[in-house]
Amino acid sequence: MSQILASKLRSVGVVTDRGLQIGKISDIIFDEKDGKIVSLLIKPASKEVVASVPRDSSGNAVIPFNAVMSIRDFVVVNERVLAIQQLKAQPRSEPEKLPPPLPPLPPKE
Repeated sequence: MSQILASKLRSVGVVTDRGLQIGKISDIIFDEKDGKIVSLLIKPASKEVVASVPRDSSGNAVIPFNAVMSIRDFVVVNERVLAIQQLKAQPRSEPEKLPPPLPPLPPKE
């Protein structure tokens, strides 16, 4: 098993599997109970990137750790997983209310 120090990850670039530059790691969120990484906080490279990724109150992009594909010179994340996470994070709207059905037509004479 390969190990990486968290301090080595600070300021490492984060890109998607399609080459989109997201930004640089600013912090890591761990689960208090089991110590596993939950998500990465990314200082975004541009405002356009942040629009398509969930953000925290400071404007950092929040990347779930299950989207991470590899960690080497860059952290590579899966765009498909990010898209699914974005859909899950959107508030659900109530279904549209349909108008009442029309009364039946009178029989033809």
